[in-house]
Amino acid sequence: MNLQKVSIILINYNSHQFTYDCVQSIIEMTAQATLKTIDYEIIIVDNNSAPDDYEALKPIAKPIQTIGPNIQLIRSRINLGFSGGNMLGVQFSDPNADYYYFLNNDCVLRTDVCSQLVAFMENTPDAGLCGAQMFSGNGSRQITFGYLPTLGSKILGHGFVRMLNPSLYPNVRQLYTEPVRVPFVMGSTLFVRASAFNMIGGFDVAHFLYVEEEDLAKRLLINGLYAYLVPQAEYTHFTGQSTNRNYDIEKEYYISLFHYFRKYHSWPERALFRFYYVIKNGRKFRRNPIYGRLAWFIGRGSPMRESLRYKQTVSK
Repeated sequence: MNLQKVSIILINYNSHQFTYDCVQSIIEMTAQATLKTIDYEIIIVDNNSAPDDYEALKPIAKPIQTIGPNIQLIRSRINLGFSGGNMLGVQFSDPNADYYYFLNNDCVLRTDVCSQLVAFMENTPDAGLCGAQMFSGNGSRQITFGYLPTLGSKILGHGFVRMLNPSLYPNVRQLYTEPVRVPFVMGSTLFVRASAFNMIGGFDVAHFLYVEEEDLAKRLLINGLYAYLVPQAEYTHFTGQSTNRNYDIEKEYYISLFHYFRKYHSWPERALFRFYYVIKNGRKFRRNPIYGRLAWFIGRGSPMRESLRYKQTVSK
């Protein structure tokens, strides 16, 4: 049997225990497969964590000669963000990989996800990427896919545009038991066909922290490849454990979002998007002054020069 090669890429940022738990779940779930259909490796990119966290992670690495999967630990001296960190991991992956699995380190697998997603992709030629069904830490089923941002969906609402075109806007809250084509899969679990990923040039590293999954799905779609949810494959995501939300983090979302709009929308559309998000945040000013600051930030152009990528130190 010809085994499919999967390169699993994790990013660690001051969260080594989550990384250990994630790796352990991958090994345990993959070992349960009765029929071995994949060969996999794990590449962990440490995104300039504190020295103590990085040192605590070192024992996880395993050379290829040992029993079990090859596990590499790569240290970046600067925080490359989500896209940059994953692209660094790709550089150290097997060049013959059939699939890349970009998995958040604060996730644990509930099923043999890799084998399940490989089987689906092998039988679905038009799939560029897919994802497993997400559950929260308390075991509740979570929304696992979303809609690409359009003016129609923002102005009219998702419920209205879903009524007009249900195939383009599948219900995110519906319980699916069979694979379904979706606009994009949440970034905590992105299982991508390597040939397609390489064809489009991988992640756009201008996205530092957000909107990477929308951009990836959009570029695959432009090339005739689709995203799917495969609900039989399951994982738990301890949401946001490696990212603390604050004003700077919220700004980062809009920096990435308007970079996306600049790539795929005309300037009149971008102006309408900007007006929409200024109003959306500004009307919540009394609830929290941060929203007023965000409205002002969006109104003056969400400048990329204020990204967190330019506000960090280089580790030794």
